[in-house]
Amino acid sequence: MSEINDKFIEYCNYIEEHRRNVALAWDEVQHKCKNESFVYDDWKFYMLNDMIKRHDLSKYSAEEFTQYREYFYPCKGDVKDENVFETAWEHHFENNSHHWQYWLNKSDEGLYQLLSYVEMICDWQAMGYKFGGNALSYYEAHKDKVKITPDYVGLVERILHLLCDKEE
Repeated sequence: MSEINDKFIEYCNYIEEHRRNVALAWDEVQHKCKNESFVYDDWKFYMLNDMIKRHDLSKYSAEEFTQYREYFYPCKGDVKDENVFETAWEHHFENNSHHWQYWLNKSDEGLYQLLSYVEMICDWQAMGYKFGGNALSYYEAHKDKVKITPDYVGLVERILHLLCDKEE
C-alpha cells in the first residue's frame, strides 16, 4: 500500500509543479507581451488569469487521474495500457481548451479561443522549464502536427517570438 501512496503523492506533486510553472510562464508572457491586449485589457487579462489558475484541474478527475498516474508513475504490477491512457488523454484535450486538439472541428469562438491559445503557449513554456527548451522550440519541433486555426497562427507565432526575445 505504501508504494501506491508514494506514486499518488509523486504524481500530485508533478501536477502541482506543472501548474506553478504555467503560472510562472504566464508571468513571463505578461512581461514580454505587455503591448498585447490580453495583458493591458483588464477584462481579457482577468479572464485569462482565471484560466491559468484552473489550468489542468481535470488531471484530478476520475477520467484522468489514475490512468495518467499508472502510465507515468506506475507501481509494480501496474500495466501500461496505451488504450486506457489514450482515452484519458482524449478526455483531457476535449475538456481543456489550452490544447490545440480541443479546437479541431469547432467553429471560431473569438476571444475565448485567442485566450486559450495564450494558455497553450504558457503550457508549452512550462513544459520547457521542466524538460528543457521553451514554447518556441516545442512549436518549431512539432509545427507539422500542431493544427492551429489559421486565423490565429500569426498571433501564436508572434507571442512565441516575443516570449523568446532577449530583454532590451
